[in-house]
Amino acid sequence: MTDPGTPQALRHLWASPALFVLGAFVAFNVVGSRDAGWALMAGGLSGPVVALGWQAVRRERPETALVVVPLSLLALMTVLFAINEGFPGVGAGGS
Repeated sequence: MTDPGTPQALRHLWASPALFVLGAFVAFNVVGSRDAGWALMAGGLSGPVVALGWQAVRRERPETALVVVPLSLLALMTVLFAINEGFPGVGAGGS
């Protein structure tokens, strides 16, 4: 469980990659836009980067769970989307 002293906004920033992954899933599978999907996946790093900056300014160390879980989700889904859709600039299936 996270520290009760952690501001709610900071916890939301750490959890934000889940929303970007959901948006990328919709972009890839419902809309069919690979470019939008990859843009959303890249945007998923924005919340954790801002949270790290916030905690660096406050000279706090982020909790392990707040770092590992969202970034692991982002890394796992990036690999799975790459297998399924191909990376940007590369056709589906890596060709």
